[in-house]
Amino acid sequence: MKLLRHLTFNRVFFSFFPLYLLVPLLCLAVSHGASAEVSQRAWAGNWLVVGEGDQQLVWQLHADGSGYAYGFAPGGELSHGFAISWSLLGDRVRVRTGAAVRCSGGVVDVAFTGWSPVTLDFAVLDGRHWRQHGGGLLSFQRRLKHWETPTAGSECPKLSS
Repeated sequence: MKLLRHLTFNRVFFSFFPLYLLVPLLCLAVSHGASAEVSQRAWAGNWLVVGEGDQQLVWQLHADGSGYAYGFAPGGELSHGFAISWSLLGDRVRVRTGAAVRCSGGVVDVAFTGWSPVTLDFAVLDGRHWRQHGGGLLSFQRRLKHWETPTAGSECPKLSS
């Protein structure tokens, strides 16, 4: 009788053995996915960005993958901008542009004609630099705590250094 109980336990144990291996692997996969989300969340915020040629930009990156990119003329006036969709994939960032933002007569003008079929690819070099594939280097200078998204019909924002 004792031998029968022992055999039954082994049979049950080994029938669940693949499950014992699967659970830790599943936990590792979930934690890896969560760390990628945390990385994207770490980039979220309003940034003063400088491109090659000292072009000043403001990038608004939201953790959900939406955002805006604005360019400024040398005098600090808004010259152009785009709605963006971005995603962090390991050490790569993919960006698509959407609505165009510009200043017209001192007022923000927004036009949405759909998402661009072109995807911009960036390599994250370190904690503050992205290099565009086949393009220039973006340097994330500092976070802008008081930046507000310009809305259509509002006064064009100025970027003060």
